[in-house]
Amino acid sequence: MIIRSKSFTNWFKANLHEYAEDIALHGADGGFPYITYTSDTVKIFDKFADEIWDMAVEDAEDTGYKNVAAMIAEFGRSDMLDDFDSFKNLMVWYACEKFAHQLIDGK
Repeated sequence: MIIRSKSFTNWFKANLHEYAEDIALHGADGGFPYITYTSDTVKIFDKFADEIWDMAVEDAEDTGYKNVAAMIAEFGRSDMLDDFDSFKNLMVWYACEKFAHQLIDGK
């Protein structure tokens, strides 16, 4: 997979916009293009790591978590955090769900 977008939001709009409602309602782990296989989500995370991490830091602060790790521990699929690639996968799913909610909520 080649990622040409300069930001995660642009990448999401170009690749997953049509699935935004389903991702927002059912979660990113439902088998959507580009975010089903860990090998792909690792590439997405590596490309947009700073942007995704900044989203997580902001959300953790806004929702009263002590830090990002405490917030991640509450994620529905935090049980899958066995290695660093799984962490990257989970963070991409988090970013996809966050942005999907923003799109369908009109924010």
